[in-house]
Amino acid sequence: MPKLNEILGEESFKQLPEEIKKKYKDIDLVDSSNYIEKKELETANSSIKEYKKQLKDRDKQLNDLKDKAKDSEELSQEIEKLKADNEKTTKDYEAKLSKVNFDTKFEKAIAGYKAKNPKALRALLDMEKVKFVDDTFIGLDEQVKALKESDAYLFEEEQTGGTGSIGGGSSSVIDNDDEKLSLGARLAKERTEAIKVTEAQNKFFS
Repeated sequence: MPKLNEILGEESFKQLPEEIKKKYKDIDLVDSSNYIEKKELETANSSIKEYKKQLKDRDKQLNDLKDKAKDSEELSQEIEKLKADNEKTTKDYEAKLSKVNFDTKFEKAIAGYKAKNPKALRALLDMEKVKFVDDTFIGLDEQVKALKESDAYLFEEEQTGGTGSIGGGSSSVIDNDDEKLSLGARLAKERTEAIKVTEAQNKFFS
């Protein structure tokens, strides 16, 4: 199976953050972006499930303590506050996890439209009209198709191939190099974001 530098090419691989290059230098990948993303999301999901279980255990302990301290109004109020904090923490973390899941899959969906600058494309979209339902983005395809008609310069030209001139062949090679560079940049960004999420998790649970 190919390694990351073989998938991206040496030049694109050199552009990745140093920690990413070290981490994946000798790892065989089936599909770098999909494989890593799935593993990280599964890890994040496992973390939230485990943390929710811990919060339920804490709530049970707080309820038991409340029964024992029912004659103390001050202590009962403090217990209720702790329970509310537990619930808020869980909801906040679930919201963050949902956003990570949305953003990661949205970046992959945007990449499929072969925009020259995915960030610029996203800035032109009305995100309030984009919904993520059953692992599918609703309201995205229509907007991108409209932009392809009105602002075609935002997207890579589709390769027709076959009968091009020598000059055309050279352009194709350049386009391929640009595509590799773009992939490297996107992967570097996804890895950096994933590292930030992991660091946030570690800080949160510490």
